[in-house]
Amino acid sequence: MSGKKDNSQLWMVPFADLMSCLVILFLALYVFSFNSKKSDYELAVAALQKELGVKAAAKKLKEMEVAKKVEKELKKEIDEGSLGLEVTTSRIKLTFSSPVLFDSGSAELKRSARAVLDPVAASLLKMENQVIVEGHTDSARMLGKKFSSNRELSIMRAFSVINYLVKMGVQPARLTAYGYGEFRPAALNDSEAGRLKNRRIEMIIMRQAETGPREGSS
Repeated sequence: MSGKKDNSQLWMVPFADLMSCLVILFLALYVFSFNSKKSDYELAVAALQKELGVKAAAKKLKEMEVAKKVEKELKKEIDEGSLGLEVTTSRIKLTFSSPVLFDSGSAELKRSARAVLDPVAASLLKMENQVIVEGHTDSARMLGKKFSSNRELSIMRAFSVINYLVKMGVQPARLTAYGYGEFRPAALNDSEAGRLKNRRIEMIIMRQAETGPREGSS
């Protein structure tokens, strides 16, 4: 009987170590996703993907860095609730409370709106993504004759935001405007708090090839 050792299965040792490390890594990411902001989690995953050589990870990382920069520069507005930031796998959405940008019944940007829109415009200049600007209102009946409907007011507000971004240097071809009036509410219109949530501008920075109106948009 030969005393020669069988080394054909030795590859399983480093392979098992590798699998153990991957399990630990994914468990760590899973825990991290529940104990951090969505943007922090996405940023960490994008950085890991870039290190692993995943295609398009560099672009994703750049998008997330821009999102974090906007979040940092507008932290005061986010903390106060006048600006919302939502990050998903397909988009980065900024939600502006209408009173932050416009006076009641007006589609002309307030002077104070620059403090909110300037850092957003500066961040958009560092990206190439398509941007959708949506105007939304509550269901209160229009008073006065400047606008014939809430939908007209909402689209004109969206255009005002786009025009400002263009003045700041953002390419017009990247920008699309939609006005939904009261027809895509974020909350019930039976209270002032709900109506306030519905009076908003949503700016969606697309992370996928999607340029048309979104189904089920809030």
